Amino acid sequence: MSQVTVERVTHDRWDDAVAVDNGTIELLAPTTIGPRITEFGFVDGPNEFHLFEEVRDEWPLLGGHRLWHAPEDRERTYTPDLDPVAVDLLDDGVRLEKSPGEDNVAKAMTVRMAETGASVEVTHELTNAGQWPVEFAPWALTVMKGNGTAVIPFTPQADPESLLPDRSIQLWPYATLADDRLSFGEEYLYLEQDPDGAGETKIGTAAGDGWLAYLNDGHAFRKDFAHDPDATYPDLGSDTEVYTDDYVTELESLAPIQTVEPGETVTHVETWTLEDGVDELDATAAIEPDAI
Repeated sequence: MSQVTVERVTHDRWDDAVAVDNGTIELLAPTTIGPRITEFGFVDGPNEFHLFEEVRDEWPLLGGHRLWHAPEDRERTYTPDLDPVAVDLLDDGVRLEKSPGEDNVAKAMTVRMAETGASVEVTHELTNAGQWPVEFAPWALTVMKGNGTAVIPFTPQADPESLLPDRSIQLWPYATLADDRLSFGEEYLYLEQDPDGAGETKIGTAAGDGWLAYLNDGHAFRKDFAHDPDATYPDLGSDTEVYTDDYVTELESLAPIQTVEPGETVTHVETWTLEDGVDELDATAAIEPDAI
């Protein structure tokens, strides 16, 4: 029998939601909006995600974890997810489905929690509900609370004797490598969240390590995902992207961009893990692939 508890709960903000926990970690997914996961963390601990108190007008800036499709486009990508979703309770989690919006893309998110430990698998699905093929990629964005540090792996991808480049860094027009929040290690890039008015910045990488992490208050949140070295990724080849501003940091993973036929579904899977008692001085050890 599963050690995971799944139940519908009444929530002050979302009215109806699904709570999932295994005694170690817990998460909350509203049914009145979505698909979106608004809370995640250790049982009785703080929410690792940031939630905004009000929805911004130009697109649903709510916080938590959401599903978009890349490349980013103001008309297509920002389709609101403020309507109720179809809900299917599972033994170890929940499936949330959103009908197609103005973008003619149906969205679904399936959450499955491990029976023990601090691990969750999140499967993201995009279905082309239109009448013609569309080129896009699933894009999973997690809004983390402030005052933490994002860790972006940037390890060599080719033989040391190769004569060709094997990874790259992408910058958005409002970003600069001279940003004080950004620092470089031998195998990692670090981007700190600064609440003191540093403004927005965003960086992406084409490295292929297949994970991102965030260090905050002694916790290490990490998301792992598959990387296909033969595929084409959005945003000049980025499979990992990190955005930060005065309030939050977003950890973003992307699937390969592909032509999706009418009625076809594409998926992107992340595995989340959460580690407690992380010493900031030894943070690298906490986020190594076998450490969590």
